[in-house]
Amino acid sequence: MADFFDEDGCMRIGELSTRTGVSVRSLRYYEQQLLVEPQRTSAGHRIYVI
Repeated sequence: MADFFDEDGCMRIGELSTRTGVSVRSLRYYEQQLLVEPQRTSAGHRIYVI
């Protein structure tokens, strides 16, 4: 699974969605429900860390 992440151990939301089969909309919903807590890049993009 580690090969899905970049060199910093991070994956953006679209890549996570593609790899897991969970829609981006669902991932954002899970974030609203505090079930997942992505970090943010300086540009505000969601990233998921190992």
